[in-house]
Amino acid sequence: MHKFLWILLLPVCIMAQTPVYFRGEPLRIGNQVQLLVDDYVIEDRWKLTRKLGNVIKHARNPVVVQDKPWEGAVGFPCVVYDDQLRKFRMYYDNFYLTNYFSRQGPSYTIGYAESDDGFNWTKPALEGFPSGGYERTNIINTGPGGKRANAGQVFINPDQSDPTRRFVMLFLGSGVRLAYSADGLRWDILKEPLLSYHSDFPNHLVRVPELNLWHLYVRPSIRPNGVNELPEGRRHTARRLALSTSPDLSTWSAPRTILYPDERDEPDYDSALVFRRHGVFFALYTQMTQEKGSSETQVYLATSRDGIHWERTWDRQPFIPRGAPGSFDGGQVAMGTATPVEIGDESLLYYYASPAGQQELYKETSVGVARMRRDRFVGQWAGEQTGYLLTRQFILEGSKLVLNVSSQPAPYQKETDGIRVAIIEAPDYQTKETMTEKAVPGFTLEDCDRIKTDNTAHTVTWKGKSDLSALKGKAVYLRFYMKKAGLYSFQIGL
Repeated sequence: MHKFLWILLLPVCIMAQTPVYFRGEPLRIGNQVQLLVDDYVIEDRWKLTRKLGNVIKHARNPVVVQDKPWEGAVGFPCVVYDDQLRKFRMYYDNFYLTNYFSRQGPSYTIGYAESDDGFNWTKPALEGFPSGGYERTNIINTGPGGKRANAGQVFINPDQSDPTRRFVMLFLGSGVRLAYSADGLRWDILKEPLLSYHSDFPNHLVRVPELNLWHLYVRPSIRPNGVNELPEGRRHTARRLALSTSPDLSTWSAPRTILYPDERDEPDYDSALVFRRHGVFFALYTQMTQEKGSSETQVYLATSRDGIHWERTWDRQPFIPRGAPGSFDGGQVAMGTATPVEIGDESLLYYYASPAGQQELYKETSVGVARMRRDRFVGQWAGEQTGYLLTRQFILEGSKLVLNVSSQPAPYQKETDGIRVAIIEAPDYQTKETMTEKAVPGFTLEDCDRIKTDNTAHTVTWKGKSDLSALKGKAVYLRFYMKKAGLYSFQIGL
């Protein structure tokens, strides 16, 4: 099989292996990063706690505010890095409260900003983009008939065969709509919407190449209570996450609801951003406290292996919480439509912010950014007591073991602190020669050099050696010994 095709097919191949694994076959994980966000590649754990990654809000937030006379209240950003332009490009909402109620002029428009570093943004006055009586602005989309364009998701088209369609934009404007652009500024809006109903939501697309499908995440078209008002009063009961699929961005399946609040959550999921990383789907969903508050929001994390069936975090702690009362994001934090942007060893997460809940319409909104070490969504952590993690059995197909790990027990470290790794041979259940495991000679816990570092790509060594070539093709487990340390992922590197 062609190497590139095998990489594309790997996530779905791993999923298909799950029933086979329980019939005795080891997993084939290849060289893909194995995120430890769920139990998929974990056989067993002892004395470990799952913890959300550390998300740090930028010290000079907000990074984009309403500072132009033609702008409305700003928010819901989408950021993409353009390799050709060598710039970060942001597409963000402008909400015009007066127009929204008067129906005079656009209720929403999409603005544009640029940055060299992802933190400091400029809004160019563009020739040929008039708005609000101004000849040169940064408003690049007002929607069909100039009535509405918002919740824009912009990404570089994976199909680069047509230069006039280098960029794709999904946005809300008289339905869920699609547009194409050569330069990311001038947009050709398709005449017919993808979905004709009003999905008041940052709708967005996720490509699933191994299934030859696009996933379109929207609000559902059918509600639990129908279209009538609830006895308790007027409520927006469509605040859930639904999925429509298409092989060609043209024909779409009926939206099916896939994520809704359970007994532990508030009744409203106001929005959700879904993206994919190393074969795992992530949903950064925004929970709203309308029952007991003024519609304040903050962001939570859920994961999925197929983009349909979701696991929410066990402790329901916010992934990106609201700020302190009175701060720029003290009332609302909600994701836009941008996949986390990678900068070296970090990921940038851009979000909508407001000092008050959604019921207070006259507060100034803005765009904030938070930083996270790469791929540190969820970690497996050991404290003062020794913990262990045993992976599922897999075929080793590489030459080194690379960890995303945080293990810095200083200043009062002991020799027992940190992480060590053993490579374990599987018991021989077929010939019955042995029903007990054994560590591979030279790769025991005692041979492993103690890991005491904070590194997203640490190569494990055993007595100074990292080469695993002699074990290629063997079915093995990994056993992690952990104390005062956290493990986010492992990878069998080439």
